[in-house]
Amino acid sequence: MALYLYLHFPSLQCDSLADAETAGLPVAVVDAQHRIVQLNTAAAQQGVKLDMGLASAAALCHKLHLLPYQQHQQQAVLMSIAQQLYQLSADIALDEPDGLYLRLCNMLQLYQGLAGYRAALMAALALLPYQYYYASAATPLAAKCLALQRLNLLTEDCTGTDAALKRSPLSFTELEPDIQQQLQRLGIDSLGRLLALSTAELARRFDNRLVSYLGRLRGEFFHALDYIRPGPGFSRYLELLYDISDMAVLSAPLSKLLQQLQQQLERSNTLCHQLTLRLYCRDSETKSYSVGSAQGEYRAANWLKLCQLQLESHRLTAPVYGLQLEVTQFAPQQAQSDDLFQPQQGNVSALQLVSLLQARLGRNAVSGLSLQNQHLPEQASSRPLPLLQTRSLTGALLQRPAFILPQPRPLQEAVEISSGPERLCPDGWQLAAQRDYFIGRNSKGQWLWLYRTAQQQWFVHGLFS
Repeated sequence: MALYLYLHFPSLQCDSLADAETAGLPVAVVDAQHRIVQLNTAAAQQGVKLDMGLASAAALCHKLHLLPYQQHQQQAVLMSIAQQLYQLSADIALDEPDGLYLRLCNMLQLYQGLAGYRAALMAALALLPYQYYYASAATPLAAKCLALQRLNLLTEDCTGTDAALKRSPLSFTELEPDIQQQLQRLGIDSLGRLLALSTAELARRFDNRLVSYLGRLRGEFFHALDYIRPGPGFSRYLELLYDISDMAVLSAPLSKLLQQLQQQLERSNTLCHQLTLRLYCRDSETKSYSVGSAQGEYRAANWLKLCQLQLESHRLTAPVYGLQLEVTQFAPQQAQSDDLFQPQQGNVSALQLVSLLQARLGRNAVSGLSLQNQHLPEQASSRPLPLLQTRSLTGALLQRPAFILPQPRPLQEAVEISSGPERLCPDGWQLAAQRDYFIGRNSKGQWLWLYRTAQQQWFVHGLFS
C-alpha cells in the first residue's frame, strides 16, 4: 500500500534567523504586498497573525522586527532540510516554497515498521531549528491537505485519514480561488461534499483542473514527484538578526552552522579537510575565507577553533548581515586504534598542530624541511609540504645546514672550528669563486656553516638546527 508523508514548514526564513527565538524578539517576514507571511512565537504572542497588514501588525507590536521575504533564501533552506533528511528517506521531493513530500512505503521495512521510522524522523527533526507540521496519507495531495491543517498525523490507518480528509475545508486544497468560489456558491465547502459528487457531473460543470486535482487526490491519476538526488557536499546560509561589526561576535552564529555540519558528517560517518566561509557585508563585497584541516575534522568545536584563529587576523570594513558555510568534498573517517604499548600521546596530533599554525599564520607560512641531493649550498635544502615523508640522505649531505641565510653575512665573532674544510666552486672551477666550508660553534652554542674565500674573507652561510 502506498504511503506518503508531507512536512510543512510555515516559517522557514523566520526560523533560520540567528538567535531570534533565544532572544525572545518578535520577528515577522513581509511580502511585496506588505502582508505578514511568516512570524515567530514571540510575534504571535503579541497578537500578530498571518496575512495581517503591516500597519495592523506594527500597531499591535511596536517592537516587531520586519524582514522582506526572500524566495531564494527560502528555497536554499528547504533544500538543506531535504539533504539532511535524505539519510532517513530515499525518496524526497521538494514542494516549494515550504513543503517536502516523503514516500514511506519503501522505507518501513528498513525501520521495522512505522513506529521505528517515526522515532528516527522525530529525532532528526528535533535537531533542526524549524517549526513543522506533518500528516500521512495514501496520496501526496491528501497528505499535504492534512498537514496544512496541522493535524500531525502519522498512521497507516486509511479509515482515520479518509475521515479527516472529508472534514477538510476547501481552503486547504490546491484548488484555484475561482474554483473554490464557484463550489461555495453551490453550497460545497468541504472535501467530503465535493468527493460525494460524481466525476461526470463535475466534468460537465467545471473545467479539467478540478477533475485532475480530485483524480490525483484519490490516487486515480498518476502524480509524478521529482525526487531529489543530493550530491556530496554541505551548504548552509544563516541570516543575522542584527548586523555584526566585530569578528569575535561572529563565533556564536558560526557555531550554529558548524553544529549542522557536524550532524551531517556524523550521519554519513565522514569528515572534511576544507571549508569555505563567506561573510555577506552590508554595502560591501562578500568576503570569503578558506579554512583547512590537514588531518580532517568532523567536530564543530575543532572547526570553530580553526575559523577563529584565521578570522583574528582580519578586520571587518563593513557590518555582516549573513553567513554561508560550504563544503564541497567529504572523506571517509579512518578507524583509529590505540595501542596499549605506545607511549602516551598529546592532546593535539601533528596534523592538528599544522592546521592550527596554518590558520593562525597563513598556509604559505608553514612548511616542512628536507635535504636535497645537491652540492651547492643554495640547493641543499627545500621546503616541502608539512609532515611530508622524504627519503633519508647519508654521508656528506648530512653536513649541510637546515637553514640557509638569504645572503651570506660577514663573520664578526670568534668561533671554534669543528670540521672542514670542504671546497665548493659554484661557478665552475674558477679560483676566484672557490669557497672552503667549515662547521664552527660560536660562544652562544650555535653551530654555524662558514666559508672562507680565496681572499681569506670569512662569511656565515647557514645555521644547523
